[in-house]
Amino acid sequence: MARHSIALIGFRATGKSLIGKLLGEKLAMDFMDMDDQLVASFGRDIDSWVRLHGWESFREAESRLLDALAERDRLVLATGGGVVLRPSNRKTLKDRFLIVWLQASPANIHRRLSQDPKTSSHRPPLTDLPLKDEINRVILERYPLYEEIADLILDTDAAPPAELVSQIQAYWEKESEL
Repeated sequence: MARHSIALIGFRATGKSLIGKLLGEKLAMDFMDMDDQLVASFGRDIDSWVRLHGWESFREAESRLLDALAERDRLVLATGGGVVLRPSNRKTLKDRFLIVWLQASPANIHRRLSQDPKTSSHRPPLTDLPLKDEINRVILERYPLYEEIADLILDTDAAPPAELVSQIQAYWEKESEL
């Protein structure tokens, strides 16, 4: 199965939405943020949905959306940070997308989450831990899952978004020639 789209994976606040939007513009590809799509389909924010229906319901909706989007071509997709938790999602991503794992240090993730006014509505707590501890634990748990499927790994701590977009574009063009 050919990979005609790009998926950005990684923990919360690593730049998937920002980089994805810029990358879509640069490559003249459609951009989609999975969390935004889910909010639109739920008719409420993710935090409210999870409180009412639970994480399992959210993950099921996320998987259905990923399966639908995997049928599209020339799409830049910003995934939710936990999309990699299900083996079927990892397979779909690997089969249908060039996968770019965006990383950031726990300290930068904490700073970005603390400064983002959408954090409380778009990013419900994943554990009962304080935010710093939650970030460290969940990154550690998800690291091997991100690593398993990533084609390209980029650190968003120091590089400006335009530079990251150029690196992804160069990798995409090289892979498209094969």
